[in-house]
Amino acid sequence: MTGEMMRQLSWILPLGCACLEVAFASAAAGLVPGKAFDRLITIWLENQDYSKTILDASITDLARRGILLTSFYAHTHPSQPNYLAAISGDYFGNDHDDMVHIPKNVSTVVDLLETKRISWAGYFEDYPSPGYMGNYSKGSSGDDSWDYVRKHNPFVSFESVFTEGERLLQLQSFRDFQRTFKAKLVPQFVFMTPNMNNDGHNTSLKYATDWSYKFLKPLLDDKAFDEKTLIMLTFDESEDYSKPNQIVTLLLGSAVPKALKGTQDDTFYTHYSMLSTIQNNWGLPHLGRYDVGANVFKFVAEQTKYKKNRDPVNRKEVNSSVSYPGLLHSDPAKVLPIPIPNSKLIGAGGRPILDSIKSTWASAFKGDWQTPYDGSGKVFDGDEHLPEYKTAAANRP
Repeated sequence: MTGEMMRQLSWILPLGCACLEVAFASAAAGLVPGKAFDRLITIWLENQDYSKTILDASITDLARRGILLTSFYAHTHPSQPNYLAAISGDYFGNDHDDMVHIPKNVSTVVDLLETKRISWAGYFEDYPSPGYMGNYSKGSSGDDSWDYVRKHNPFVSFESVFTEGERLLQLQSFRDFQRTFKAKLVPQFVFMTPNMNNDGHNTSLKYATDWSYKFLKPLLDDKAFDEKTLIMLTFDESEDYSKPNQIVTLLLGSAVPKALKGTQDDTFYTHYSMLSTIQNNWGLPHLGRYDVGANVFKFVAEQTKYKKNRDPVNRKEVNSSVSYPGLLHSDPAKVLPIPIPNSKLIGAGGRPILDSIKSTWASAFKGDWQTPYDGSGKVFDGDEHLPEYKTAAANRP
């Protein structure tokens, strides 16, 4: 643990329930209306193939209450890179679940949300305390297994989060979520991961989906939220590494139009689509990475009149079980620097790159710099379709 981490923890840990007061104050500060939804809650389960999951009774029943995304794909294996990708627009070559630190010059969804003071929080079942930086912790299972694991909490891997005390206070436990839910003070962006039993990792598909059904029941009640709330239940990756990494994702909640409940959406999506959808919904800037070009959830795109969704030209060729080279790759021969973001792109929110990224990377945005981010929505792997570094250019309209 670095000296900076110790400095942060030295004052965070003694605060106890004061962290909840911070969360309550943040959530109560004022709602920022979205175009299609006012709140997004995303809940992550573990390692199940699409073909098996759609036959599960709990998933089938939940699908009747929302939209089943039939062409949703994870990026690679194992778990951790998919979590990192969802909040930062890249997984930086990560091909393992070991502890990683991502430099402070890499921004996340947190930076985007805070430009409009949109409240946010991460809730992780059996998380010992706000600011906890350990790799794992025992919890409610009562046995010797790990319950909370760091690899399912992507925020603590980013220096832009764990070196900022106020941001660390937004990473809390499921008990804290229940308190905010009861008080009707749930933040506008929520990222949730159950423990290793309830997410299915150490148990089974049925165990995870039965838990999900029970957990979601009060959240799907008509009176659960006063605001338009979108609940995204997703798996992080498939179980079978020989298949294309297709996973089940459901869109639920009061933000889903009644006419679309019980329907399917066949648009191609990845975990980057959460970022592009958030940007589109709230008119946010972008991260300059693979978030630009990722398809926006169709029902949101229709409400915002967003016309740029398209199928990646190479989607059927990519081996999404193999990580491409990058800073976090386990093979020293495949370690590369963090790619330069593309500041010339326009994102799904109709906005340019985040101002703080522009200033942080200013020295790199000179001349004809090379970047793999072109806003095209193409997908890549570590096999025969490596990221393509080209001179930075604007994305096509």
